[in-house]
Amino acid sequence: MKHSIDSIGFKPIRKDTLVGFADIVIRELKLTIHDVGLHEKGSSRWASPPSRPWVKDGQVVTDDAGKTQYVQIIEFADRGTRDAFSQTVWRAVEKFDPDAVSSL
Repeated sequence: MKHSIDSIGFKPIRKDTLVGFADIVIRELKLTIHDVGLHEKGSSRWASPPSRPWVKDGQVVTDDAGKTQYVQIIEFADRGTRDAFSQTVWRAVEKFDPDAVSSL
């Protein structure tokens, strides 16, 4: 079963590959997901479901460079599904706010 995704909000933020956060709705599931990260590097674009900082023994885990590490909250069963999600979220945001995304 295919599900349609609509964007109901977009907050542009430029940091490394991150270009902003989208709020999306999957209407068939009556599900709203806030803060889906939209990323872009070269000609590649992808959407990342929300994540949270990795906490171990009460401390936020960082890499050797001091960058916070994150853990997934939502995981896709396979790459094809994840890629379809990314493409659909980008299209939904472009439809919601064409000017914000085209100016990136």
